[in-house]
Amino acid sequence: MTFTCKGNGCSPRQWEGSLEILQSGNPCEAELCARGSRYHLIVGKHSYGNYLCIPNWDVGTELSSLTDIFWNEERLRYYSRMKKADACTIVSALKVLAEHGCMN
Repeated sequence: MTFTCKGNGCSPRQWEGSLEILQSGNPCEAELCARGSRYHLIVGKHSYGNYLCIPNWDVGTELSSLTDIFWNEERLRYYSRMKKADACTIVSALKVLAEHGCMN
């Protein structure tokens, strides 16, 4: 599926991404492509909240709700390889996954 990624402070302010859900449930697994980058997302729930792993980027972090753009973007920006546009792309995809009930 294609969707619009948005990022304040990014140029351009919005761009297109594509998301393929590989597995629904807990964990949810998806392939995300945007702006020439590819991310293998593994999103799940644990006893105290949500988490995200992106193995091909060496990323593993806790998340707020999948729709919490601000907090989740801040968590992803801790990673030095993660540019603002990358973080905005990923949090936009997390919101789409939530809207499509990927972890239900």
